[in-house]
Amino acid sequence: MFLAPSQIAAGGPPGLAILGHYSLGISTGFLLFIINFPLVLAGYKLLGRKLFIRSLVVVVLTAFFTHFLPILFELPDLGDNRLLNALYGGLMMGLGIGLMFKAGSSSGGWSILARLISSRLNLSLGQCLFFMDAGVILLSALVFQDFEAAMLGGIAVFVTGRMVDLIVSGSSDIKVVHISCWKAGRLKPIIEKQLGISGSVIQAKSLKSGGDKEILFLIIEKTQLVPIRKVVEDYDPEAYLVVMNAMEVYGTGSRA
Repeated sequence: MFLAPSQIAAGGPPGLAILGHYSLGISTGFLLFIINFPLVLAGYKLLGRKLFIRSLVVVVLTAFFTHFLPILFELPDLGDNRLLNALYGGLMMGLGIGLMFKAGSSSGGWSILARLISSRLNLSLGQCLFFMDAGVILLSALVFQDFEAAMLGGIAVFVTGRMVDLIVSGSSDIKVVHISCWKAGRLKPIIEKQLGISGSVIQAKSLKSGGDKEILFLIIEKTQLVPIRKVVEDYDPEAYLVVMNAMEVYGTGSRA
């Protein structure tokens, strides 16, 4: 609905299938199956039996619906704004891939091929995936004779990756705060009573002086970050904070 009509090849097997469709006139769904099926078979040892079966189901169903949905239903005309099509196409593809990952499956054979290549070359899996997707995007510029199509494909790949991260890892509204301080006894009651935040205390030693320090380990909402920073500035200016995104928090005692 979004990518193929606008001639946007957003990397991976879907991008190759779109290029093949416009070059050879073959169904996009059929090409998806032809590309993914042998890659999944080649990765049987990497996947294991359970993930292998789930991946095969994904490959078959994705190819089936990609081929038959345009035949069975009249898909809506989404307009000629290719940038919007790239953005929303990337969002929808990322949503689908993220849900597959959450269910313990894979999206097909692209990551398998990257693993096989990275095991033979001195490249990380992320580097392999980047170069492979970049190759598909550059190929789209040659096939469509349109460099704008390649740039839009890059946008769609980026949006897809961000959406997958959001679905799999969640949002970053929860923060992990480490407060390394000399006056933890002064900070703890204020953080607990005034801000209503509980956490853990880790005993530590200063790397520079060897003196005893304490690290307060807190899991907080994003809105609580500024009040905590103000408390530290007011009551222990020599302390320092390290703030990180907590992608997922489990357990009823996670903030005890």
